[in-house]
Amino acid sequence: MRLSLVVHVCGLLIRVFGLMFLAPLAIALVYREFNDALGFTVSAVVTVTIGQLMRQAGGISAEQALEGMRRVEGFAVVSASWLLIAGFAGIPYLWVGLGPIDAMFESMSGLTTTGATVFRDFSQYGRGIFFWRSMSQWLGGMGVIALFVAVLPRLAIGGRELFFAEAPGPDDEKVSPQIRRTAAILWRLYTILTLLLILALRLVGYPLYDAIVHAFTTLSAGGFSPHPLSIQGYQNPAAEWVIIVFMFLAGANFALQYRALARRDARIFVRDEELQAYTIVVLVAAALVVVALWRSGSSSDLVRIALFQVLSIITTTGFASEDFQLWSDQAKMVLLGLMFIGGCAGSAGGGPKVVRHVLLARYTIRELRRTLHPRAVLPVKLGGRVVPETVLQGVVVFFLFYMLTFALCSAAVIFLGADIVTGISATAATLGNVGPGFNQVGPMAHYGDLHPVSRIVLTLAMWIGRLEVLTVLVILRPEAWRSGQWSSGNPRAGS
Repeated sequence: MRLSLVVHVCGLLIRVFGLMFLAPLAIALVYREFNDALGFTVSAVVTVTIGQLMRQAGGISAEQALEGMRRVEGFAVVSASWLLIAGFAGIPYLWVGLGPIDAMFESMSGLTTTGATVFRDFSQYGRGIFFWRSMSQWLGGMGVIALFVAVLPRLAIGGRELFFAEAPGPDDEKVSPQIRRTAAILWRLYTILTLLLILALRLVGYPLYDAIVHAFTTLSAGGFSPHPLSIQGYQNPAAEWVIIVFMFLAGANFALQYRALARRDARIFVRDEELQAYTIVVLVAAALVVVALWRSGSSSDLVRIALFQVLSIITTTGFASEDFQLWSDQAKMVLLGLMFIGGCAGSAGGGPKVVRHVLLARYTIRELRRTLHPRAVLPVKLGGRVVPETVLQGVVVFFLFYMLTFALCSAAVIFLGADIVTGISATAATLGNVGPGFNQVGPMAHYGDLHPVSRIVLTLAMWIGRLEVLTVLVILRPEAWRSGQWSSGNPRAGS
């Protein structure tokens, strides 16, 4: 691994990320929050400066750094840059009084679109801070590095390794042969859907500021809201139906949506097996929640309430239109199960992804049949194509490490003082990038009262979950660093 390449590219990404603070700076100035505006200014200067120093420390030009980037270097850049960017994204939270652990938790929750929060009293924070929370989720929803690949020509040189190390899902589906064009197309669709949601929320009565921040956090499957009671605080059923539609889109494959729109062929949706499974799971889970709520005595708007909360959890958005902590155990069990499913591959949703569950189910059935017919040739197919054995093995390995990570983090949180329901649900909600859990971390509660070490563990769980476990674990292998060297070279001006 060329360490100079990793440092140089991380510096380049961090330097560009520093410019993102200009948007919340403008919002803070508009609302005359001058202290917060100063905090965003400091954040931008510090981030850009350190990014530039790292770029220069690499000792090579951007073109030299990205030429012939190897996969392990792509994993290292993506893993390190997400961790570093989360650190810089937390500077505004430090400025408004959060401690280092809480600031890192809040910023990682934003960038990974988890939506878990340590904010206790929302009235202490200005609109610039809430805008930054929602904007950080919007940037993380499609992928910070995917954005930079789309807008920076020099990153297109090594963009493939960066793009697919960050991209969610078990395959490397793309809509264009050129990685930069793929990233640009997906970000364009993402932006258009965001603008449509802003317009829709305005039409159903949301103020402009609230429409923007909720559009950011819905399309990103993030779930941050400036209201302490989340969506429930707005008491707007029409807005909930609008958000239901866009949460479903946020949890569906964006590349699939683009192809269907570009070809003007709705049959593409009908033929996609992952989308079929995703839709069936949503409908069945919503039906189970309706029954559970009806049996517990609820009788009004059950379909809307169930659909909203089921989609919020399976897409890992994490909004709450009701305090589901008060629901029956049967209804909460459905939501807990959805935390381990996630959205579709290529969506903004976190979690293991629906397609992996489909492949794991078919692989299991194949192995059962093979027990009876050991010599039979039994390929696993998806979308009419045979799935390579390497992909199937990767799915099995992913689930193995995902559940191992879940078990270890849950044990740590419980050992540090949380009750078993809080520990399990908090870990499921952070590793799956969902946000709210149950009991102490319920939808109307926060993570701020957990043990500080628990918050560190859950911050790492969010990072590992967003990069889908293996991207992070690969760089922890000794052989990834055994051949590490600091390549030197003459930096080029202007890069």
